[in-house]
Amino acid sequence: MSVIDEILWLLRNGKWHELEEIREKIALSKFKVEIAVNFLSEYNFIQLKEKTRRVRLQPLIFEFIKKIQRIEKEELSH
Repeated sequence: MSVIDEILWLLRNGKWHELEEIREKIALSKFKVEIAVNFLSEYNFIQLKEKTRRVRLQPLIFEFIKKIQRIEKEELSH
């Protein structure tokens, strides 16, 4: 799984997460996590609070992921 995928996976609950928490969970350097987070923020996949160093999925991305999960769940149950 790529760093981007791992970050998006961690953020899938739609809540705010600290960058340090993300770094610890995916076991990468602060530098690599910040590069990935800056990319995701620049392309509006996530919201980044610079002062508190917290991130979460953009609401539209969060809703998109929830819909995909529902569809996948329905497909598995058939």
